[in-house]
Formats: sequence, C-alpha cells, structure tokens
Amino acid sequence: SGCFGLDCNNGESFGFDTVRLKENNLRIRAMDTSTSASFPSRDWQITFNDSSNGGANKFSIDDIDGGRTPFTIEAGAPTHSLYVEDAGRIGLGTNTPVVQIHSKDGNTPTLRLEQDGSSGFTAQTWDVAGNETNFFIRDATNGSKLPFKIRPNAPTNSLYIDTDGDIGLGTASPDAKTHIIGTALI
Repeated sequence: SGCFGLDCNNGESFGFDTVRLKENNLRIRAMDTSTSASFPSRDWQITFNDSSNGGANKFSIDDIDGGRTPFTIEAGAPTHSLYVEDAGRIGLGTNTPVVQIHSKDGNTPTLRLEQDGSSGFTAQTWDVAGNETNFFIRDATNGSKLPFKIRPNAPTNSLYIDTDGDIGLGTASPDAKTHIIGTALI
C-alpha cells in the first residue's frame, strides 16, 4: 500500500486501501506525449472536488485539451443514480434494470427532452413521464400542458395507428381512416 500527497503520515494504517491520495485539490492527470499527427494525444484529468471556497464536492473526468468536463458525480448522489449492468442495460435509480434504460423513482419517473436553442432552432422542452394516475407527455415550455395521456389499465389497442395511416379506436385492424369498435352510448 502507498500514500501520495502532502498530507500523508508516517506509519499510516491502510486497511484495505492499496493506493491513498491525501492532499487538498486532488487531481490525477494523464498527459499524452504523442507527437505524431496520426496518434491521439488528448490530455485527461480526474478531479476530486472543486478547489475554490464554496465549490462543489464532486468527482469528475475532465478533457483538459478540450476545456470540457463530460462526466461529473456530485457528493450525496443517491445510491445507483447511474448503474450499468453486465448486459449493458442502464439503471437510473436502480441496480436491477430490466430494459435498455430503466428509470426508477418514488414519484413520477420522468425523461426530459430539451432542445436548448444552441443549434439555431427554437428552444423547446418535452417531458415523458408516468405515475399511478397516467402516462403522459408534458409540454414544459408552454405552461406544462399535457397534450397526451394514457390512464393505467387502458385496453389494448385503445388507439392504434396502422402503417397506411388508418386510425383504430379499439381495433388493431382499422379498415378506414378512422375505425371505431366499441359499445355505442346514446
């Protein structure tokens, strides 16, 4: 075992630690010295916490040459905030994802799709979410309107759009532009 940094002590007890870093402003930098234009040469850094007073308690990976931080974990993040299991499924809030991306939360798990305007298109934000009341799409940009909802236990083929554009209500075999199957209420 070994300790690296200005705050290491002589005779330190390592327990199960193999490598220990002790210092304020901890950083691990990988400096690629490749000089051939055909070889990658980007420098990277692992950063432990901000170095400024009042900064974030965080772990991040920095693209030093690009001046970017593509990955950050803030201290206090819940267990299994991001979990990638051995089959490649991703869990958000769960360590047992059962589909490619599995989001788990105690109240209304939500996926946000945000177009920020940085590519010249108008900013627009949509949320796709579900809870015990309904599955819905929310127009977060325009007053959080809910233009689309599905209630739990809705029948199969409640709304069906066929390959030719025919719409079936209560049928998976619409034979007209709009085909409704159900009990008529008068």
